[in-house]
This record gives sequence, C-alpha cells and structure tokens, in this order.
Amino acid sequence: MIKAMPYVAPAVLAALLAWSAEHYRLSAELAAVRRDHTEQLLALEQANTAELARATRRAESLQQQIIQLDELHTKELSRAQQDNNELRGAVDAGAKRLRILAQRPASCPVPGTAGDTGLGDGAAVELSAAAGRAYHRLRAGLTSDTAKLQACQQLLRAVTDGAAGPSQP
Repeated sequence: MIKAMPYVAPAVLAALLAWSAEHYRLSAELAAVRRDHTEQLLALEQANTAELARATRRAESLQQQIIQLDELHTKELSRAQQDNNELRGAVDAGAKRLRILAQRPASCPVPGTAGDTGLGDGAAVELSAAAGRAYHRLRAGLTSDTAKLQACQQLLRAVTDGAAGPSQP
C-alpha cells in the first residue's frame, strides 16, 4: 500500500480539484439562475403594479361617472316629480282640467239627450276625480320608472364600457 501512496495523493488532489471546479461551475450557474429568477420576479411585480394602478384609475373614473350619473338622474327625477306635483296641484285647484279628446261616431247616442244626437268627432270629455287621481298616480309612476330605467341603462353602459374598454396607462 505504501507503493501506491505516490499515486493516491495526486489522484485525491485531482479529485479535489475536479470537485472544486465543478462546485465553482455549479455555484456560478445557480447564481445566474437566481439572478434570472429575481429579474423575472421583479418584471412581473412591476407589470402587476402597473396593471393594478391602471385598474385603480379605471375604478376611480367609473366611480366618478356613477356619482355624476346618479346626481344627474336624481335631479331629473326630482324635476319630473315636481312637475307632476305642480300639475296635480293645478288640477286640484281648478286651474287646469284633465280632459280626453274623445272621438265618438255621430250615430252613437249620448246618454241623457233626446233622439239620435251624438257628440261628433273631437269632443272633450272631462275625467272624474277618481280617474284624475289614478291618472296622476300612473303619470308619477311612469315618470319615476322611466327615469330609473334611463339611469340604470346609462350606468350599465358606463360599467360595460369601462370594463370592456382598452386599458389606459
């Protein structure tokens, strides 16, 4: 075994040098992979941050649009309700009357008149008080529903245009 010693020492030294070289090469390769991974993570983080900022700006813009639409439609609904209330007040006070332009054939007799006389075309028929109240309730309901539908449609358009629109930097 002593005769093999001169050969064992250089072989061990060569193995240590080979191991050191391989360790150095693998360490350098690992460092490069870590560096690339860190750069990729940084790029993803920057892209996500930019997309989050764009999404936040879009959300804030959409919120402002919603607030503006709400204010606009609330004012319009208030105005329409005020007009309805003024009309109802004018009718109740007797300043205005609710009439229907009726067209009755001349051959249709009018109750309480003698013979076959008729109203003719274009005669005005006044509504009863109950019919007038019903008319005002219907008018107020239609006005309110129309205003609400228009507000919902505009809000939906704003939301869908904001969601489907191109992202703004």
